[in-house]
Amino acid sequence: MKLTFPHIGDAHLVGRILFSELGIEIVTPPYNTISGMEKGSEVSPDEICLPFKLMVSNLMAAHAMGADTVVMPATMGPCRLGEYGELLKSILDKRGYHFRWILLDSPKSIGVKEFLRRLSYLVSDSEKKLPKILSAVNGSYRIIKGLEKLEQKAHLRGGYEEQRGSCKKLIAACRRDLSEADSIRKALGSIRQYHKQLDQIKVNKTKTPLHLLMAGEIYSMIEPFANHHMEELLMDMGVSFEKRVTLGWWIDRTIVNPLQLKKRILGNRYMPHEIGGYAKDTVAEGILCARKGYDGVIQVFPVGCMPEIVAKSVFGKMMKENRLSVLTVIYDEMGGEAGYITRIEAFVDMLSRRKRIEVNQKRTVLNNKKRGKINVLPGH
Repeated sequence: MKLTFPHIGDAHLVGRILFSELGIEIVTPPYNTISGMEKGSEVSPDEICLPFKLMVSNLMAAHAMGADTVVMPATMGPCRLGEYGELLKSILDKRGYHFRWILLDSPKSIGVKEFLRRLSYLVSDSEKKLPKILSAVNGSYRIIKGLEKLEQKAHLRGGYEEQRGSCKKLIAACRRDLSEADSIRKALGSIRQYHKQLDQIKVNKTKTPLHLLMAGEIYSMIEPFANHHMEELLMDMGVSFEKRVTLGWWIDRTIVNPLQLKKRILGNRYMPHEIGGYAKDTVAEGILCARKGYDGVIQVFPVGCMPEIVAKSVFGKMMKENRLSVLTVIYDEMGGEAGYITRIEAFVDMLSRRKRIEVNQKRTVLNNKKRGKINVLPGH
C-alpha cells in the first residue's frame, strides 16, 4: 500500500512523520500550483468549488508517483465536502486513476466501530504493535497542536515585533525542520526549541497594531495556496491576528471531542440553525470579535461555498448592529493576486487610520484628566 492524501495545510508534514514512524510508505503530491489547478479544473464539474479542483489535481499527481490508496477527511453534512469522496472516485476512475479509498468521517456520523475499522485498515501495513501505533498517533497529534500554538503566538506577536519579519521567518524555519525530521521525537523537540526562540524575539509593547480575525471556509483557511498566502501578507503588514479554524481544530471537533465547541455556537441569534460546513462557527467567531472589541474580521471562502455565502449575508446585519468591520475575500481559480492584495491592504489601511484616531482621542482625554481639565463640546 502506497498512501497519499490531498494537500490540506500542514497535513503533509505531520503525515510524513507519522507514517514513516509506522513503516508505511507514503506519497506526498507536489505543492499546489496554478498549472496543477488548471489540470484539476479541466476534469472537474464547472460549478464545483476550488478545493475540489485542487484535490483532484493532487491525487492525479500522486497516482503518477505510484500512490494506490487515498485517505482524506469527509463529512456527512450538507456541505459539498460530503460528496467529495464519491465524486473524486467517479472522476478519477473514468480517467484511469484507480485508488483504494479511506474516508475519515466523524465517529458521530458513521459510528465508533466503523471509524475504528477504517483506521485499522489505514495502518494495516504497519508491523508495529497497537501500543506503538497509538503512541505514534498521539505524538503526531501533539506535533499538530504544538505547531499551531507556535503559529498562533507568532501571529499575535508579529504585530509587536521590533524587527519586521522575525516571526514569519521563524515559522518558515520550523516548517523546514519538520519537513526533514525523521521521527516524532525529533519533531516535538524542534517545535519546543522554536517556542523558546519565539519568546526571545524582541517586541515593542508600546505599539498598537490592528487585531484581526481570519474566519471562513476551512480549506481556504488552512491551505496557503487557496488564500494566496494571506497569513504571510498580514504578518508582512504588521497586523496581529488570530485564526482559530485549523487542522487541529478540525481533529478536535470531528474526532477527539465533537461536543467541545458546543458552547461557542450556543445562543447564536444570527444563525440559530446548522446550515452545513462551518458557517455557524464563522458567525459565532464574528460575534466573539464584536464582544471583545477586535478591529475587524477577514472572511475567506471559495466561489460557490454555499454555507459561507449565507454567513456573509449575516455579517451584513452584524456590521450594522455591532460596529463590526468585515472584509469578505472570495477566491476562484484565477491565479492573479494583485486584486486580492489591494483589497486587503486597503482594508488594513482604513482600520489603521481609524485606530490611530481612536488612540489619539483616548490619549487626549487621559492627558486632560491628568491636568484637571474638563472636556467640553464646542458650542456648549
